[in-house]
Order: sequence, then structure tokens, then C-alpha cells
Amino acid sequence: MEGDVINAAKFDEEETIPENVIKAFADIGMLGLTIPKKYGGLELSSSGYARIFETLSSLDGSLAVLVGVHCGLGSKAIVLHGNDQQKEQYLPALARGDFLAAYALTEPEVGSDAQNIKTTATPMADGSWRLNGRKIWIGNGHRAGVIATFAQAFVQRRGESVQRMTAFLIRPDMPGFRVVGTVRKLGIRGSTQAELSYEGLEVPGDHLLGSVGRGFNVAVHVLNAGRLTLAAGCTGGTKRTLHEMTSYAEDRVQFGHPLADFEITQRKLSRTASDIYASDAMLGVLASMVDRGDIDFSLEAACAKVFASEMVWRAADDMVQLAGGRGYVKPYPYERMLRDSRINRIFEGANEVLRLFIALNGVQAPAEALKEIGSALRRPLRNLGLLGGYATSRVKLRLGQTSTLDIELHERLKRHKEYFEKHVAELGSATDRAIIRHREKIIDRQLVLERLANMAIDLFATACVIARTQSLIDERGVEACEREITLGDLFCVEAGRRFRASRKMLDGRGVEVDDTRRSVAASVREGKGYFVTDAILDE
Repeated sequence: MEGDVINAAKFDEEETIPENVIKAFADIGMLGLTIPKKYGGLELSSSGYARIFETLSSLDGSLAVLVGVHCGLGSKAIVLHGNDQQKEQYLPALARGDFLAAYALTEPEVGSDAQNIKTTATPMADGSWRLNGRKIWIGNGHRAGVIATFAQAFVQRRGESVQRMTAFLIRPDMPGFRVVGTVRKLGIRGSTQAELSYEGLEVPGDHLLGSVGRGFNVAVHVLNAGRLTLAAGCTGGTKRTLHEMTSYAEDRVQFGHPLADFEITQRKLSRTASDIYASDAMLGVLASMVDRGDIDFSLEAACAKVFASEMVWRAADDMVQLAGGRGYVKPYPYERMLRDSRINRIFEGANEVLRLFIALNGVQAPAEALKEIGSALRRPLRNLGLLGGYATSRVKLRLGQTSTLDIELHERLKRHKEYFEKHVAELGSATDRAIIRHREKIIDRQLVLERLANMAIDLFATACVIARTQSLIDERGVEACEREITLGDLFCVEAGRRFRASRKMLDGRGVEVDDTRRSVAASVREGKGYFVTDAILDE
């Protein structure tokens, strides 16, 4: 299909994906990937969907976004939270590709702080609703036939009337719906993001999605699953980039040698390959958790999304650097790969926000397992220390149920096990020290929280790498897995170094550096930017 139907360069230049491409995808079932078979879809497992999305992302980022919004967000919201009538009304048509689905949450004044959206929903006497507000950057928004969207509605809580997010299904033919326009973008130009306006939008009562006041639950469930898909897409994109990087480095000769002969190039190739190995291992664990359906996977999904989105950007940047001038110009694809990769650190939750989630809200475990600390998500500050310990146990849970990795590992992996267990203990103690030092101010010490999150991400990735490598050894034998073991060795060593660097910055000199950063930032804000006179103009 690539080349005949999928023309990434053309999509980018024309800033659209033609209708014939969408129809071709519908004809082969690509628009029904997440829709149950009873409604005409393929009903893929999370693992199967992630695998398809990974491959699609390696072909074209824009097309992956269109399919991801349709299957993984808009349609998925109906699959997870729609009632039987809503599913019958919309899912068969979505699976056939009669029209696309969209998911409208982001607003002009509200991005990551989704609970505080400004769009309002007012109930009418006849049971219908009137929505007023604006949504921006809505994928498929200008051409969707049904959109899962969110607004604030009043509900009764403890005898008071308060606003709570509520989910609805809307259509462009409903009175009061208007597409304000579409936006031009840095990357993924073939996909189209629209601004929508709800001007007394008339929504029938039977288009409430879920129950009144429970919209945040709808949004979180959909986005958590979406982070698996996004991580898979970033992994597929990085695999494609590594292929391009390797081919270019072998073919391009400078100073009498292929670029691949030079150690700096080899460093780029080896780090990208080892990061892919780790990201792939995390995807395997995360997909199995999602498929089980009885495990909270929000922490793992956040870790995988942050890791993979930063990996694909780093790889694309390395590709442009390796290609030199050819990396910066058309018709070579490298500059487009760089532009397309940048959005992933913003999509499905900005990485800065997800790092705070990992550090503060780490785990929302079954009530019986966390009775002593209550609801972590409702009281993140009070429970941060306990969460830190429990989060590390969740990392260890990937390999065994005990506080250490008490499972059989091949001799080649035992050194990594020792360092892993040491680092798990260090993360717990580092979290405790941070609480003691900063107490109630910890929520404002985002540099500290960022380091704790980075430590947790590398621990989770390391655990997945060890588990993946051991499973390959069990399956094929150690001699047949030499290259995979080497990939794991490199990743574990590099992740361990990053972990130790973050840990050291939590104490002593790191505290002083953070104080200096705050001081410099205050000067920059006061000076409205850079405040020192130019050196070349000084007399």
C-alpha cells in the first residue's frame, strides 16, 4: 500500500489526507480496529491494535494520527462508555468508514488542566442539553461525523451544586455547531486539527456519554489507553528512523570511510537501537496489562509515553544531524521526520505534566492494597512518600511479587538485577528524604519531582528490559540471543548512569543549583527576557 496509497510527502505538502485514502483504509478494516465484531469492527486486543499502529506510524505520522483519533479516541470513547443505543447508532458506521470520529477536549484556555475546562452544559426542560464553549486542535474535527466532547455540568455533591466534567456525543448537523477553521502546523501536516465552536449547541438527552458529572472518568480511561497507542507509534517511528539512519550512514562516504565507520555515528546508532529495545519491552508489558483489564496501568502508560516520545524526537534529530545539509532540505524525508516527531511530547498529556503525575500520583491501587494511605489521587501530597514506595513495588511487580527480584535469571543478567534492586531501594529513600526536606512545599518543587519521575521511568524500563531479555533466553537459548543481550546491557548501563545522576542532584549540590535556577529565572522575568548588555557593544 505504501507508495500507491500512502504518500507521506504528498500528504505533507498538500496538508491533507485525501478521501480516497480514507476509503481505502475503510475497505480493509483499518477504521474498525477497536470496534467490537458485533458492530462490524475487528475488535483487536490492545496488543494487536498497538502492533498495527506501530507499523502505520512507521509509514506516515499524519495517517497514524487520523486513524489514532478515529479508532483510539473517538470510537474508543463510545466502545468504553456508550450505552447500547449509542453503540448501535454509531459504531457500525464508524467501522465502515461512513464518517470519522473525533475527540474534543482541549480548549483555548485549558490544555493539561483538563478538569477545569470552560465549556458549559445546561440541561433543558425537555431533557436535552445546550453546550456553549470552544475547542481547539481537534483532530478530524472538521470532517468527523460524531465527536466525543466534554463540558461542565452542575451536579449535587454533599448538598452543594458544583460543576463537574460531563461527556457528550455530538454531530456537526446539530444546531449550534460550527467549525471555526483549521490550523497550519509544524508537523503531521497531513492530519487536520480544527477549532470548534459550540454556540447553544443542541444535544439530545440520549447523547449524554456515561453519566452527568463523570466525564473526567471517561476522559482518563480513553487517554490512558491512548498512551499505549502513542508509545507504540513512537516506537514504530523510531524503528523507521533507525533504518534510514543506518542506510544513510553506510552509503555516505566522507574522508574515505562510510559514516557508519565513525564512533560518533556508532554512538547514535547504538543508543537508538538500545532505546528501541527498551521501549518495545515496555510496550509488551503495558499491552498485556491493558488486555487483562483488571489492572491499573496509568503509571506504566505514562512512563512508556514519556520515554517513547522523547526517544523518537532524539532519533529524528540525530538523523537530521547525520544527513547534514540533506537533513535540512526537501525532497529528502529527514526534515519531515523531525517535524512530525515533535508533537508526541505534547500529545496525550504533555511530558512535563506526566512526570508530575508519575512523581505525585504514581499509583492508584486497589483499595484493599492501600487502605493505610487512602486515595492517593485525591491526596497526592499527604501520600507522596508512601506512593514512592508503592510505585517502586509496582516496578518490581513486573518481574516478581516480592521486594527483590526473586526469580531465576541467567548469569548474564544478574549484574543488572543487583543494580536494579539497589536503585529501587534508593528511589524509595530519595522520595522519603524529599518529603522530609520540602514537606508541604514539595508540590512546588517540580525539579525534584521531575528527577524522581525520571528515576522511576528508567527503573520501569530497566525492569522490562531484564524481563524481555530473560524471556528471549528462555525461548531461544543464550547463544542465539547474543545481540539482544548486548542491547540490554547497553540500555541498563546507560539507564543506571542517568538514574545515579538524578539521584545525586536530589541532595547537596543539586539543591544549590535549583536555588540558583530560581534566582536566574526571577531576574529573567523581571527583565522581560535577557537583561545583560551585549558584550560586543561594550566599550
